[in-house]
Amino acid sequence: MKLYKKIILANSLLLVFFSCKKENNIEPAPQPAADVQTVDATATNSVVAAALITNLKSGTSRTYTQTTLATNAVYYTDRTYKVTSVPSALSGATLIRTACDDKTNTSNNVSFTLSQAATVYVAYDSRANSLPSWLNSWTKTSSTIGISDADVSKLNVYSKSYAKGTVTLGANMAAPASDVHCNYVIVVKAGAATTDPGDATTPVSGSFMLGLNMHSIGNAAYSPVSMTNQMSMLKKMGMKVARQNFNISSDGSVSSQSAFTQLMSAGSSAGITTLAMINITKINFNASESTNYNSGKAFGAAVASKNSKYFTYYELGNELDNKAINSGDGDVASNYNSTKLKTTAAFLKGMDEGIKSKQPGAKTMIDGSWKHFYFLQYMQSYGVKFDIVAWHWYSDMESAIASSSSPDITKKLSSLFSKPIWFTEVGQRWKNVSNIDQMQSSFTNAFIKRMKANSQVKAGIFYELFDEPARTGAEGHYGFVKWTKPYSSWAYKTVATSLF
Repeated sequence: MKLYKKIILANSLLLVFFSCKKENNIEPAPQPAADVQTVDATATNSVVAAALITNLKSGTSRTYTQTTLATNAVYYTDRTYKVTSVPSALSGATLIRTACDDKTNTSNNVSFTLSQAATVYVAYDSRANSLPSWLNSWTKTSSTIGISDADVSKLNVYSKSYAKGTVTLGANMAAPASDVHCNYVIVVKAGAATTDPGDATTPVSGSFMLGLNMHSIGNAAYSPVSMTNQMSMLKKMGMKVARQNFNISSDGSVSSQSAFTQLMSAGSSAGITTLAMINITKINFNASESTNYNSGKAFGAAVASKNSKYFTYYELGNELDNKAINSGDGDVASNYNSTKLKTTAAFLKGMDEGIKSKQPGAKTMIDGSWKHFYFLQYMQSYGVKFDIVAWHWYSDMESAIASSSSPDITKKLSSLFSKPIWFTEVGQRWKNVSNIDQMQSSFTNAFIKRMKANSQVKAGIFYELFDEPARTGAEGHYGFVKWTKPYSSWAYKTVATSLF
C-alpha cells in the first residue's frame, strides 16, 4: 500500500432450527424417543413438510419436531426462546425444532430424507470464530435469522443444494468449530437455489464479493495465527476473497513453497478465493518494448504453468501507475513518462498473453489508484487484454473529491471503463485519534453500500486482516483485527464486528 500521489418462496420451503443460550434459565421439555418424527398439529404446512422431509433423526437421544417458521415461533424442543425476525423469502418455511442441548455435539449427525431435490440452508451462531469443516463447502448468504436468546441476536445462514434422497448434516461442534454457543439452523427449499434469500431490509447483490488483503506468508503479524484460522476469521466477517501478494521466480515457483501450499489448502478448504497479486520486478525501462513484451510473456506463461491449479484471478503488479507518473493527478497523458508507460504496457501485454496461453480461463486485472485513470486507459489502447479494472482507494481520497464534479469513484470508473471493477485495496486512512476504530467502521460500511449500488463493481477487498505492530506510523494500524498483546492475543475491531 502506498499513499496516492497528490492529494419467494412457496409453502414447500422447510426450515430446521438450532440455537441456544448458556445453561442458565434452562426450560426443559419432555423427551420422546429420538427417532420419532412429531409434526406440530397447528402447523399450516405440516402436510407439505411431511411430504418433503421424512425420516428425521437427531443422531442423539433428543427429539426434533416440525412447525412453521414465523416471528414468535419457538425453535427448540427443550427451550422457549423465540424467533424475532425472518427474511421475507423464508417466512412460512417449515421449522424443524431441535434440542438446544445438542449444541455441544461433536460427532453425531442430523439426517433426513428429501422426496425431491432441494436447497438446504444452515443458520449458524454468528459469534463463531471457526466453523465445523463440513460447512466449508457451503455458501454464506447475506441472510440472518433473529432470535430472542439474550446472548446472541442472530444466526448467519449458509446454503447448499441436494438431490432427492438422504441428507446428512454434521455435528454442531465438529472440528475445528470454536467459540460456538448455539446449535445451527437449517432451511430446506424444494428445487434448486435461485437467489440469495437476503434480509428483508437488505438488497442483495449476488455477484458481489467482499474480501481482505492479507500477508499470510512470512509476516510477523500473521504467522502466530494458523492459516486455517485466518480463513475462518474471513468467513466470520462474510469475506469470500483473500488478496495475497506473491514473489514468483522466473520459472513460476512461488517463494516459501511449503507455506504457500499450506495457504492454498487452507483457502480451498474454507471456500475462500485467492486473488494472486504478482509482484513485478522485471520491467526494464531501458530496454525495448519488444524485449519487455517477450520477458512478460515468458514470465506469465511460467506463472500459470506452475500455479493454474491454485489461481483463477491474477493482479498484474501493484500500483505500477506510481512508477510511470511524473506529476499531476494522473488523469491525462502529460502526467506520465511516455517511455515508462510504453515499456510497462509491453510487459503487461506479454504477461497477460503468457498467462492465458497456459490457462485460457484465467482472469487478469491491472490496478490504478487515486485519479490515475489515464494509466489504465493507456494499457487498454496499447492492446493489453486484461479482464478486470482494479482500483485502490482510501478515505482521504474520498474526502479530496467530495466537492468535485465526480464525487463517487465507483461511478467515475464506470463512466470510463466497460470492464468489471474490483476495488482490490480500499480502507480508512489511519489517524492518531480516539475514534479511529469507529471512523474505520463507518467508512467501510458506507463504501460497501456504495459498491453494491453499482452493478459493475464486483468485489471490494479491504486493507487488511491484521494490524502490523512492527511497522512504523500509519502502516501498522490498518487491520480489521488488532494485536492487544503482540503476538499472543488479538481482538476484532469495531469494523470487523459490524460485519458479523
